[in-house]
Amino acid sequence: MLQRIILKFRKSVWIYPSIISFISLVGAVFVGMADSGSFLNLPGFVPEFFLTSVELSKNILGVIAGSLITMTTFTFSTTMVVLTTYSSQFSPRTVENFLSDDDTMKALGVFMGGFVYAIVTLFFMKNSLGDQLVISAGIGIAYAIVCLVQFTMYIHHVGSYIQTNNLIDRLYQEAEKKISDYVSLLDKGTLIDESSWGREDLVLRVRSRKEGYIQLIDHSSIYRTSKDIKGTVVLGKINGQFVTDESILFSVYFDEEIQIDEDLIGELLDSITIGKQKSEIQDFNFSMQKITEIALRAISPGINDPNTASHCLRIMGVLLGKIAHIEGGYMLYKGEEDYPKVAYEIIEFSQELRSSYHQILHYGKEDVSVMQNMLKSIRFAAEKASDKNRKAIGRYLEHIWNALEKIYTSYDLRTLEREKEDIIRIIGG
Repeated sequence: MLQRIILKFRKSVWIYPSIISFISLVGAVFVGMADSGSFLNLPGFVPEFFLTSVELSKNILGVIAGSLITMTTFTFSTTMVVLTTYSSQFSPRTVENFLSDDDTMKALGVFMGGFVYAIVTLFFMKNSLGDQLVISAGIGIAYAIVCLVQFTMYIHHVGSYIQTNNLIDRLYQEAEKKISDYVSLLDKGTLIDESSWGREDLVLRVRSRKEGYIQLIDHSSIYRTSKDIKGTVVLGKINGQFVTDESILFSVYFDEEIQIDEDLIGELLDSITIGKQKSEIQDFNFSMQKITEIALRAISPGINDPNTASHCLRIMGVLLGKIAHIEGGYMLYKGEEDYPKVAYEIIEFSQELRSSYHQILHYGKEDVSVMQNMLKSIRFAAEKASDKNRKAIGRYLEHIWNALEKIYTSYDLRTLEREKEDIIRIIGG
């Protein structure tokens, strides 16, 4: 449930601006009532230094309102420029990383909130106040100073965020955390190879209710529901996979014929969040895909930045090394009693290996420096791979070499052969 709320917050760029603007609105109403003397005697409660005349307050708040709407416009324009840069230079998938960043939306929210405060407090400035001193302008000045600090931080943030290495590092940290969470989840159960779960004539196939990408899997909800089902619940999909309304999400195996409540089937389906876009909340592969796409853009003729591609490949090798011990199959979680039994399909390393490199091999195979770093990246993964996955690396290495032998001269091949021999020495091929 919490992860679904987080997902909605990440997809909703208006959350922070709306919250801050609402708080500013409430504060403006409170200050306006205080200025009117409805419940507070300002001269006796606030130092006179912070108070101004009504006419001066109107001038100050008018200037603040005009300035903040200009800063809001500039911030919005800068955000659009950054999004365009992310989409054209890095990957369209990285646009969400900037939009969902807290600092970006907080900056926009602070400026919008300041404008709301200035306009609303101006509304409360009545001619009937006469020579009465008010505090609206003093608070407005303090808010304007906060906005200036926020604006400076935003410019620094944009300058840092748009740098390629910083973006790659954030994607790496994001993927590393999700990999750590995934490995921790696997440690809670028993890893087994795919096998028969029960009688095929006593199995219930639960199909998806809509099409899209699997964004979230609520494992605790599946476990709770399986207690009432009295069968072995097998989830045959993983995060990030695309499903249709005909795709089988769950297979429930029974030992005997029983009648199952439709509400339980609904609870199983509700434990899977399906959306039109991928989400990196549980899917580390999505973050790795973004790194791959940055590498692809870097080696494109329009950008021609092989050094960035090489850096992406090194990072990719480190990340693959963190999952190189996972050999595929299923994770079986069994309760203390006969039921619940819940099995989840887990990632296949050979597929992760291919999806990480095959596009770079296709588009960058004519750049020897990129291919050299790709082989180095594979070596990083091989150093931490299990015996089974090292065999998969060996098969993929053979596929790579068959493609490279047709392109390079003997001089370049000798450079690449040294990297190949290092991998072979590790995998024992």
